Amino acid sequence: MRAAITLAFGAASVVTAVLVWRRVPRLRSWPPALGLLVAVFTVVPPHQTIAAGVGVDDLLFLLGLALLVPYAWRRGPLGRVPFGRGLVLGAGLLAAGASVSAFVNADTLPETVDLLFRGPGRLLLYVAMVLVVLAQSPPDRTRWVVARALAGVGAFEAAFSIVAYFVGLPGGFGLQPAEGNTSLVGEIPGRVTGTLDLSPNFLGALLVLSIPVALGIALDAADRRTRLWWSAAVLVQMVALVLTYTRSSLAVTVLAAAALVALRGRLRWLVGGAAVLVGVLVLVPPAFERIAHDRTDRMALYTSGLRVFLHYPLAGVGPGEQAAFTAADPATYRTTTFGVAGNNAHNTVLLAGAENGVLGLLGALILNVVLAAVAVAVIRRARRLSAAGRPAAGEPLGIGVAVLAFLFQGMANNLFTVTLTASALVMLVAGCALPWLAAGPPRPVAAEEPPGAGVEESPVPVADVDPAR
Repeated sequence: MRAAITLAFGAASVVTAVLVWRRVPRLRSWPPALGLLVAVFTVVPPHQTIAAGVGVDDLLFLLGLALLVPYAWRRGPLGRVPFGRGLVLGAGLLAAGASVSAFVNADTLPETVDLLFRGPGRLLLYVAMVLVVLAQSPPDRTRWVVARALAGVGAFEAAFSIVAYFVGLPGGFGLQPAEGNTSLVGEIPGRVTGTLDLSPNFLGALLVLSIPVALGIALDAADRRTRLWWSAAVLVQMVALVLTYTRSSLAVTVLAAAALVALRGRLRWLVGGAAVLVGVLVLVPPAFERIAHDRTDRMALYTSGLRVFLHYPLAGVGPGEQAAFTAADPATYRTTTFGVAGNNAHNTVLLAGAENGVLGLLGALILNVVLAAVAVAVIRRARRLSAAGRPAAGEPLGIGVAVLAFLFQGMANNLFTVTLTASALVMLVAGCALPWLAAGPPRPVAAEEPPGAGVEESPVPVADVDPAR
């Protein structure tokens, strides 16, 4: 039954992408938009493994990549990518560590293949998507499509979650029962998961990316109707984020939204947002109780992951294997002075070290630092252009803030090795952040051009974006 539901959502995602592409003239006039939509819609189908760690969501990502390949490289050779050397170094070290770990920890050829697909294979897929998305032309249109697709998917998942929570769906779909030592047990119908059918933490991570982007679009809206639509999308997503009862996601998103509004100088929006958040917490008392009273297990998880890394520093215990490995020896790896560690490290750097050894740990650390530098560079450039009286900068500010918020949540959750969260980050960075940094100076937007067409493409990034390059 689960497989049938997953395939149905996957097919519906592709059909929806095609219908949206065909019915929106600005999308239909640019063929690569279809591949971008399909790739972003990867987050919609529930995860269901088919074989060797490959799931239906991976197939959707591959389909999006295949649709984009014919339109790549039409603008000539790909120019230098902002922060490209750092991104290549981080991804290369992480892939190398995962490859070594796969060969060291597998006992049979099928196990080796399985670990290679989970580790370096998945990472190489993301690298391929980054290169192909960056090769689309014009890059400003790529940013326009990806930003709105991601914000729209976040709004859909939020609306679906709210229906699942307050109305209910067959079989409790869209909800995860509250379990364990938490004040939520017996107080709520469940924690919302959207269509993802994974931990609520991952829906929270998706909303961490989509909410600042939607808010940035709303701040830039030129007419009241558009502003109201995107503001409503932000409100719906904030409600759903509270219903995930994921404290790390809620904290970083509130800070990200406040920073974005402050950067744009919209103090009235800041006051309104605070009032909305307080209102939601008042209307959903279990959320406030969880924030105020529930203990966190992150220190126990970090301790467990660090022990695994220290015991197996060269090759780790295998891509995707830490949770099973520690469960096999709970006395050594799960019992800590901070309580019982019931899962993997829940940290993108520590988990990479525990599963892929020192090369994986260094690669993940470098990727986090370089991606943070990309986000800061996006924010700084948007601020400079805004101060110079150039076109509204709310959208790129939202993109930069979203990437930073996601990286912060990655310190409390495993977000790099799960397809739906990793693919969303890849699309936002490759489709929005890097093209914004590599774009030339803005020019006036003609009346017949779509939004986002006011930036001239250039294969060479702005000189002051990456002084270390």
